[in-house]
Amino acid sequence: MAKEQLKLVFGFDSLGTELALQKIQTVLVSHGIPLDGFWHYDEPLSLPQALKRLSRSNPKGFDLAGHGFEFLLGAVRNYNLEFLEIRALNELRIPWDDWMAHFADTGNFVIAWVADSEYEYWQNADDPLEYTAVGKPYEHLPMKSNGLPYPVEQMIIDTSANPGRWVFHDGYIEAVGAIMWLGPTFWSLTGAEREQVLKTTWLKVSTPVPSVTRVQAAEHCFSTPEASSGLLQNELRSLLFPTTHSR
Repeated sequence: MAKEQLKLVFGFDSLGTELALQKIQTVLVSHGIPLDGFWHYDEPLSLPQALKRLSRSNPKGFDLAGHGFEFLLGAVRNYNLEFLEIRALNELRIPWDDWMAHFADTGNFVIAWVADSEYEYWQNADDPLEYTAVGKPYEHLPMKSNGLPYPVEQMIIDTSANPGRWVFHDGYIEAVGAIMWLGPTFWSLTGAEREQVLKTTWLKVSTPVPSVTRVQAAEHCFSTPEASSGLLQNELRSLLFPTTHSR
């Protein structure tokens, strides 16, 4: 079974370590998952301990793993956003909709999507060393300059046309997933038209919480850029990111 991850994007200064950990604790407790047994890098740490310590030492980021999950919070000031990744390291124990029920109305929520971890990783890997390190061929892939001056200029893999790519923009990340949640500010940031999305017949659209739109384009996570799956990803990107998807 493919390992899945949920990535959520918020406006800058609207989530943070303390609130994120509080929400994570609430979800875990509701599903009977213990709050101890987590690791912060190589240090064992319970979530209550993490909440007390990391809220002070690193108020905008953390990396915790345990009980089949990894939680990664980060902030990108240059793009005015924060992101939270929830990775299912084994079989998914808590449905993604349950996570979103607690996070979708949090702060300035912008967008979230579910992805096949491995597929999304390789769709965005541009360093040839990432391929050679695992014996994965890349010679057939398009290449481009990294745009840096000599002597640090080098050729990298061109991911700009990959259906599963993600791209940073001011206030949001451009990405597509089989299941997505779109917050109230998503529409003004991307130029997408909510009414058009609501009447798109090849999407399942619902409103799980007020002002948040859930769209589902496929039953399972995208896992290939080929054939109909690639076409569907590109069509979804065109619908949701009409002003940036072709750049």
